[in-house]
Amino acid sequence: MPLGSGFGRKATRITVERQELLDLRPEVPVLASGRCGSPVPARSVMSTTERPTVIFLHVGKTAGATMRRALRRQFGRNEVVEVKAPTVQPGRLRRDGAVAWFASLPEAERARARLIMGHMTYGLHEAVPRPSEYVTLLREPVALVRSQYGHVRRHEGHLLHREAQDHADLVSYIESGLSLEMDNSQTRAFAGDTTTPFGACTRAMLDRAKANLEGFTVAGLTERFDESIVAMIRAFDWKRVRYVVTNVDPTRSARAPLTDAELSTVREHNALDLELYAWASERFQRLVVDVPGFADDVESFRERNRRYRPIGRLATMPRKASAALLRSR
Repeated sequence: MPLGSGFGRKATRITVERQELLDLRPEVPVLASGRCGSPVPARSVMSTTERPTVIFLHVGKTAGATMRRALRRQFGRNEVVEVKAPTVQPGRLRRDGAVAWFASLPEAERARARLIMGHMTYGLHEAVPRPSEYVTLLREPVALVRSQYGHVRRHEGHLLHREAQDHADLVSYIESGLSLEMDNSQTRAFAGDTTTPFGACTRAMLDRAKANLEGFTVAGLTERFDESIVAMIRAFDWKRVRYVVTNVDPTRSARAPLTDAELSTVREHNALDLELYAWASERFQRLVVDVPGFADDVESFRERNRRYRPIGRLATMPRKASAALLRSR
């Protein structure tokens, strides 16, 4: 049933406006991106069945939920595979089993995917029986660690929620060694590491993470979300990328600044991630943002996305809530 059906003339108008917004096309020249935005000749327009499979490597709490919604709009429902790891080893992250889970799927199911996304480590491409390309988002490590800790404390369904209640402050939680997310989580993910224990990350892992990220079509930044979206539009010639922010920490605006002890502990346990993020930020600026015409494309995208947001919010609301809003207009 179309959005707004049965709610009268006003709802019908909203449905029409929504369709108009969905049909907006970016009026920008296509600049295809070979590796993280480096200019190459624009690729010819292809259907999603002909293009390489896009793998979105989602590191938790990097605005990945918002990005996943945006990416879904470019693909048919049967073309999308969400990576899931049904089990987790003690002391490990659930994402550590994601590549093995995907590799266990029948080849036909792995081959049909044109968008694969989820919490995972680098290496899933080896189980994709067709050409594939990675995209991702990195986040400033101090903000990431704080967000991950808050997420575990808030969500009762998290594997570490109960244990986290025994650690009322961030320093205690980090030093407990309970969560590998507190210890260079991004370096681990992009290095494809699934075995290194807490506190044992090495510079060799950092070097491997950098080398792997150099092969990503877009390695964007949470703090530069719109620019990262536009980099993907340019790379893949996507036409209908729009988003509304989802899965945001409701306590973020009220949080007190970290203490000196907390900040020192976070930095000590995430020194490799801090170096990785600085490297990725400089690279994103140089290879993507500084490309001629990019700033104009970002402004154009932001205007279109601003027009989409009132309707996009309806799609993220529970059905009853959106119906009530439509009736009230």
